[in-house]
Amino acid sequence: MALKQRVAVPLAPSFIFQELVPKATFELFKDSPLFLINCFDARALRMLQKLREKFGPCTVNNWYWGGANQYRGYRPLDCTIGAKRSQHKLGKGFDCSFKNYTAQQVRDYVLAHPEEFPDITAIEGLVSWFHFDVRTPTWTGIKVFNP
Repeated sequence: MALKQRVAVPLAPSFIFQELVPKATFELFKDSPLFLINCFDARALRMLQKLREKFGPCTVNNWYWGGANQYRGYRPLDCTIGAKRSQHKLGKGFDCSFKNYTAQQVRDYVLAHPEEFPDITAIEGLVSWFHFDVRTPTWTGIKVFNP
């Protein structure tokens, strides 16, 4: 399968794998898209799809189109970007930028309407992107944490 071929993501059909994994991970497993789906928690993919449906154009990684971002979705265990025990490394977290909404607008909406995003358990505040994850919580509701 050629790198420039779009490989759709089950559970998040408006995304392609190239948007969600780093270039090296995609290159390694581009002939095995079923392996790529196993990099993710299904709840995280469903919430990512719901966010795009609600807020419109959304960017996670953009390396496929010549951009610099490749670690805003899945991160390999040896990735030095972000926290040592990041939810990204478990396929449970995403960093999103929306074309028509600021990160704060999305945070405010998700916090005000948690029933629309039942699997989101944590979001990051005080950053210019919208980070969410679906970690197993020890709390009720959506926790906002700061870097």
